[in-house]
Amino acid sequence: MYKLSFILKVAAAFALLAFVAGVITPLLAMGPEHVGTLLFAAGGFGAPFRALPKQAVEAAATPSSGHAQEAIWFQLFDTQTYVSAATTRLVFFNAANADRTLTNMEQAGALPRPQSLQLHNICMDILSLVPVSTAAGGIAGVLNDMALLLLASASRPTWTLSISQKSYGPYSLTLLHGTGGPAGFGWGTFTAEESIQYARNEPGPGWNYFGRVIIPEQVNFNLEMTWAAAQTLTGDTRLRCSLFGVLNRRVL
Repeated sequence: MYKLSFILKVAAAFALLAFVAGVITPLLAMGPEHVGTLLFAAGGFGAPFRALPKQAVEAAATPSSGHAQEAIWFQLFDTQTYVSAATTRLVFFNAANADRTLTNMEQAGALPRPQSLQLHNICMDILSLVPVSTAAGGIAGVLNDMALLLLASASRPTWTLSISQKSYGPYSLTLLHGTGGPAGFGWGTFTAEESIQYARNEPGPGWNYFGRVIIPEQVNFNLEMTWAAAQTLTGDTRLRCSLFGVLNRRVL
């Protein structure tokens, strides 16, 4: 029994040494900022961070010059209206709009100086006229509208990103996923046949350039969606295109 206990203690000691050598030592070598990134990501929260030293925090909070740069995660979005039975082409980011719920573009067709966007995700939301549609039977409704906009074989929708006359695409519109929306269920009492539909463009990261494509300041860009044939929907429908990435801009 004594020999077995001694062997177990030795094995536990070796296991501890292996853990220190394989995990703790590499973490310490990485530095505290990378340790924070790794541990936060490992926790499953989905957004890594870097712990900054006090001097860096103070420098960022009180920049010595208004021309100093900051880099932040950013959503650049624009909204256009698909006119039922008429639209075959929509161009996003081509104009500014005073309504900030429709776009946050500061100027038409370009980023103002001194801003640039390291592009990561491209997403597209379909803003339905009503969240849940009801009809006396038939297939017309929110879900059918989205299917027509994304999957109808007659329309074969595509999108193309253009930066300074250089094109990325065309690619299938189904590659652009949504940014989110409610998920749930409902019920009711009906005295006649009813068609009830709820739908959203599938949430996901969408198309991703991982920061390898950059939109510079004062350079014309847009994103164009095209359909081979106009689709008849239950009504005119707004589409919102979002470019997610790292925006570099002045601190002040």
